Amino acid sequence: MKVVSWNINGIRTFRGGIKRALDSLDADIICVQETKVTRDLLDERTAIVDGYNSYFSYSRARSGYSGVATYCKDSATPSAAEEGLTGLLTNHEGAVGCYGHQAAEFCSEELQLLDNEGRAVVTQHRVKCQDKEQTVTVINVYCPRADPEKPERKQFKLQFYKLLRLRAEAILKDGSHVIVLGDINTSHRQIDHCDPSDIDDFDENPGRKWLNGFLYSGGQEEETNDEESDGESEVTSTDPIRSGKFVDTFRYFHPTRTNAFTCWSTLTGARQTNYGTRIDYIFADCQLAKEQFVAADIMPEVEGSDHCPVWGQLSCSLLPSSKPPPLCTRYLPEFAGKQQKLSRFLVKVDQKSSQSEPKDALPGSQEEEERRENLNPSRAEHISGKKRLLTSDSVAPEGEKNEDSKDFLKAAGKPPFLFQTQAHKCCSHR
Repeated sequence: MKVVSWNINGIRTFRGGIKRALDSLDADIICVQETKVTRDLLDERTAIVDGYNSYFSYSRARSGYSGVATYCKDSATPSAAEEGLTGLLTNHEGAVGCYGHQAAEFCSEELQLLDNEGRAVVTQHRVKCQDKEQTVTVINVYCPRADPEKPERKQFKLQFYKLLRLRAEAILKDGSHVIVLGDINTSHRQIDHCDPSDIDDFDENPGRKWLNGFLYSGGQEEETNDEESDGESEVTSTDPIRSGKFVDTFRYFHPTRTNAFTCWSTLTGARQTNYGTRIDYIFADCQLAKEQFVAADIMPEVEGSDHCPVWGQLSCSLLPSSKPPPLCTRYLPEFAGKQQKLSRFLVKVDQKSSQSEPKDALPGSQEEEERRENLNPSRAEHISGKKRLLTSDSVAPEGEKNEDSKDFLKAAGKPPFLFQTQAHKCCSHR
């Protein structure tokens, strides 16, 4: 079983050959974030891919913003799936369930707002581990950023973290293994950051404090760190870093690797010099990480976004469900039966009519301010206002293509069907 997570910075990363793009990632479960697509903009070729079944979460707040999607090979068809973390968006059978004591931690309005931006998809899969059938629940998340100009967004981010931990631990307590993966939007340790300013206060960042409580630093990771960390301070049994129920699988296998980043700034050309941060993770519950994970790594060679994919490999085998759960996009009315054929016809007409439209560069990631805040908090407030003038969160027309980018990639020997992006810009950094 192999899982991949990638913040794709807009679904257009896959435009021109989504099946080949998914196939090239070579995984059973592919989780993408920042799709920037809402229900009304979801077209058939994105929603229904031969050999896969897909599950989307959309922003209800604004168009061309946020959004996550999980693509599962037919051989990895989940037994249950739902949109969001609260359960409020689920009105069908086939939900994962297990919501914890949300009412004790959040008011109803807070719960609605936390699921209003399309930031989570949860799928549950049956697996066979050492001849024993178990379940693994995959929580695909795109965590919010903390806007320095909007203090309420910092609180929103922390509330989302709190809800994510509550849900993940409730599912784990119910007996399922849990994988939490996606763009977590916080670099955990100094080793995960190219330029950790304010070193003395680095661990005081609220997001890092949350990660310290969410993650358990034990087992292989702790032993290797003791051997290779050159005097790194030991953690005691009372340290909150040991209290969590999940493991950062990358650090589990690579506890001391440096310059292992997953996100770079497009504005400064940071990817060329690897001036980045590691904010994309695959977390697994401690038992699953120890007993079933055999490898985990990042894929900085894969371009097409200001992030790169990350992957994890497990020894257990998947047991596909006989049919996808109701959330699957193939059941949407606009893609079912005769309407599916009509949709194909309309998409073709749109493609022809849009070829003459002006060609614009792909928009930068809407998370640029977060990266700048992480890089240099003292300057983030001054820079964030400028960034909004340089980027767009809108989704481009169906037929829009960047021919310059395709020629560039062809010359570089890279397939344009996967990495169709701004060739004249370098990728971004947080």
